[in-house]
Amino acid sequence: MATGFVLNGQVRRMDFEAGRTVLDFLRLEARLTGTKEGCAEGDCGACTVALGRKSGEGLSFTAVNSCIMLASDLDGCVVVTSEGLAEGAELSGAQAAMVELHGSQCGFCTPGFVVSLFALSQNPPAEDREEAVLDALAGNLCRCTGYRPILAAAAALEYEPDPRIGAWRAALDGLAADDAPKTLAALDAALAVAPDAKLTAGTTDIGVGVAKHGNVPAGMISLRAVAELKGISEAPGYLEFGAMVTYSEALPYLDKYFENFAALVRRIGSVQIRNLGTMGGNVCNASPIGDSAPCLIALDARLVLRSAAGEREIAVEDFFLGYRKTALQQGEYLKAIKIPYLAENESFFAYKLAKRFDQDISTVAGAFLLGVEDGVIRRARAAFGGMAATPVRAKGIEAALAGEDCVEATFIAAGAQVAASFQPISDFRASAQYRLDCAEGFLHRLGAQAQAQPADIWAL
Repeated sequence: MATGFVLNGQVRRMDFEAGRTVLDFLRLEARLTGTKEGCAEGDCGACTVALGRKSGEGLSFTAVNSCIMLASDLDGCVVVTSEGLAEGAELSGAQAAMVELHGSQCGFCTPGFVVSLFALSQNPPAEDREEAVLDALAGNLCRCTGYRPILAAAAALEYEPDPRIGAWRAALDGLAADDAPKTLAALDAALAVAPDAKLTAGTTDIGVGVAKHGNVPAGMISLRAVAELKGISEAPGYLEFGAMVTYSEALPYLDKYFENFAALVRRIGSVQIRNLGTMGGNVCNASPIGDSAPCLIALDARLVLRSAAGEREIAVEDFFLGYRKTALQQGEYLKAIKIPYLAENESFFAYKLAKRFDQDISTVAGAFLLGVEDGVIRRARAAFGGMAATPVRAKGIEAALAGEDCVEATFIAAGAQVAASFQPISDFRASAQYRLDCAEGFLHRLGAQAQAQPADIWAL
């Protein structure tokens, strides 16, 4: 499949082999070795590149991990690596700030930091500038522990759209798009011909398998160009995300309606991961420790599934049939996710335990919806990840909460139902008993938060 893109200002048309990562292309073919391989799984940020996509008359830039992005997904994009930041002998604002404030370290991770700063400088400043800076750099690790001068360089950086954006956009406009499906109808037709094809979205999971183990799925169809899968709608009664909406695109809406869901999404991965990873991909991945699934189950969300034969809706809790097995039929795909808004008397809570607080796979995740009136729990929904072969609704715990007073004793009693409801496995992340203890602890914490008591040590 011919892929057309702009790399550091130069138009490229390439026929990439299946499973070729952006990082391998940059280092081995383009010989742009400033972009480094550190972890090959999107954790360290040494491979960060800036990706520009069409937005209005200009370009919108995001930082992404090139080690887990497939090169074929560069079609219609501008790619900027550390070598493309300077214009002639004149350093970019991000480079100059790093030099002037002594942020440049050994050179291995520095290119990734500089590219992340470049992407940050191409977007209007956020209301909370300090938080935006920390978020932008959270996915870049410094092996020389020189974070203070790097943060100083980021703080000094100003919003400065690159003067070459007009030329880059013109170059993109002159490229013919590849033959990836552009509409739902085209996707239906492609799946009718190849019903067993692997659909790729952000490739943050597939890319790890490719980069670390050489596991290249046979027969891939990219969803990147299907605009109908990228919509966000604040419809009456529910919030709707197209399956290809990224975490970064979803966050402002989750912040607005489901604050604790948003907080959990920010812990899924770095901004580089959230700029690639999609809401629909996380669901269809069907991992028992996928972070979004327990939240969607507790919120009573529904999925819109589509094929050439038509569309149907299914509750998220009914979508997971077994380990990595879903209710998707042959030739069918996820079109959208519908999340009902909370009622006035309802609150939503989401918790996650992992080996490290941020950017790590869950050991156990839990999500809870409580509807409380006059001190009585009128509605309760609970779901867990990491406690079974699939993300699962905890009906026994719901029954222990519904109709009871919203007091500490109720949540302690509900916590005692965990052992009766689940039989988790022991693996390298945690023992079965640890998982049971964690899940029970979530109920205790939920009780404190439901009564507006401090639930975090640092809140005491």
